[in-house]
Amino acid sequence: MKYATVKPADSTGKPPVLLVLHGYGANEYDLIPIAEAVAPNFLTISFRAPIELMQGGYAWYHLTQTATGLHPDDLSRHESEDMLVNNLAAIVEQEGGDPTRVVLMGFSQGAAMCYSLLITYNLKNYGISPLASINLSGYIPRDVLPALKEKRFDNFPFFMSHGEYDELIPSMAMDEADRLLSAQGASVTTSLHEAGHGVLPETMEELAKWVSKLRI
Repeated sequence: MKYATVKPADSTGKPPVLLVLHGYGANEYDLIPIAEAVAPNFLTISFRAPIELMQGGYAWYHLTQTATGLHPDDLSRHESEDMLVNNLAAIVEQEGGDPTRVVLMGFSQGAAMCYSLLITYNLKNYGISPLASINLSGYIPRDVLPALKEKRFDNFPFFMSHGEYDELIPSMAMDEADRLLSAQGASVTTSLHEAGHGVLPETMEELAKWVSKLRI
């Protein structure tokens, strides 16, 4: 697996880990500036998705254009998820991070991946312990909704942000994720901002304050 890392300024002991998943058409360096700004005391490990796109960049799963819009391919997403869960613990250990103090962060496709990983898998069985999740401009994949109804997220912190004018993933996706995860006990913080499919500096400021208050 390809990935980029950013070491924390204070590297005493094993630092908490921010695992980062980029969006469609980007790469492992795309979210590094956000990670450095919001979690400077974390070891950041930002992964490159496995599917190389003809137009450049990478994807976690295929998208198919139909008359009703873009449709995600669940099979290729599951393949990417399996690749991640079977390698995360070894990579965190190799990079010197603390696998018992992990925060997931994803944008767009990466955010959908984070939701699916947390809902579908017991990640502790794979050697890492997620303590929070940051989901930027994402959505909960349709195929994991039945599993979500059977899983508790008691007091598990989620930070969700979305652009009010997002032309790719409507902001109602954040509202749905908030409602569904709150119903399962999650502690959800949402941030709706006046933007399209992206993250504004003011949202990063909100996120940095949220991260600083995590019990990590």
